[in-house]
Amino acid sequence: MSLVKNIIVKINIFVLLTSFFFSISICHADESICSVNENCDPEKEKEDKKEEDKKEDKKDDKKEEEPPKIGNFALPASQQPGPLVSFGENIIDQNQTVLVLFADDFIGHRKHTIDLIPGVLYGVRDDVSAYFNVPFAASFKDGRDHSAGLEDVFVQLEYAFYSGKTSKYTDQATVVGSVSVPSGSTKKQPATGLGSPSFFLGATFNRTYTDWLFFTSHGVVLTTSTDKTKFGNEFLYQAGLGRNILTIDSEWIFAWGIEADGQYTEKSKIKGIVDPDSGGNVVYITPSLFVSSKKFLAQVGFGLPATQHLFGNQRRNDYLLAANLRWTF
Repeated sequence: MSLVKNIIVKINIFVLLTSFFFSISICHADESICSVNENCDPEKEKEDKKEEDKKEDKKDDKKEEEPPKIGNFALPASQQPGPLVSFGENIIDQNQTVLVLFADDFIGHRKHTIDLIPGVLYGVRDDVSAYFNVPFAASFKDGRDHSAGLEDVFVQLEYAFYSGKTSKYTDQATVVGSVSVPSGSTKKQPATGLGSPSFFLGATFNRTYTDWLFFTSHGVVLTTSTDKTKFGNEFLYQAGLGRNILTIDSEWIFAWGIEADGQYTEKSKIKGIVDPDSGGNVVYITPSLFVSSKKFLAQVGFGLPATQHLFGNQRRNDYLLAANLRWTF
């Protein structure tokens, strides 16, 4: 009996010693793990988890802060509705190329001005575009005078200094600058160029909703002189709106627009003498229809002068026709 008791006592002592040494080994293992992993601190783990959750929430918010891909947003920016006659708002994706053919015809009594303007638009960055244009006077007529030929070639840069998005709309503000070279002629009547370089500086703003869009733009054309001849500076003030008509399977957008395009022109100087029959203020109201696909865009409009105050003796324009065709690559 005493032998059994001794055996039991020894077994108990062995179990206690084994448990003690096993506990010590676990503690040492935990300490070595904590020395390698600095996040063993429960409080620190909670803080890190909160930070991760905040980052995920921000990502989710960013995804939500974009309009749905429907209506005016059904296609990329280069294919979305915009102004027809007004300048600017030509920001496209980086490395994207768009071939452009713009045409207009200002028609009046015994006069007309038909321009054909092929151009190439290129996305330098997502917020910078370059636009190269080669205008042609297809037919200029004023009374008995008639001319045609190359006009002043110009290069334009546009920079979107502000872009904002919400779940309902997008905003964009840009600055536009261009320079033209005197490739046209002042000897032809009517003239097909200014005879000297000119510079343009302007700014635009647009807000686009799923169904509606609004825009405004203002700028100035600064001319230079040659041989004491200087054509008047031009001041542009423009605004308009548009509405989505129909979107088909994120493949086609149909929309209409209407814009008011004002232009105030100073009097010109010919051989140092002010020309009394030059300059004035004109505002055209131009409704238009718009259609686009992923690669093609077309917009046509018909404009009437809301006001036309011309200095001196000048023939007025009765209406204008305009069209814009674009192919995106």
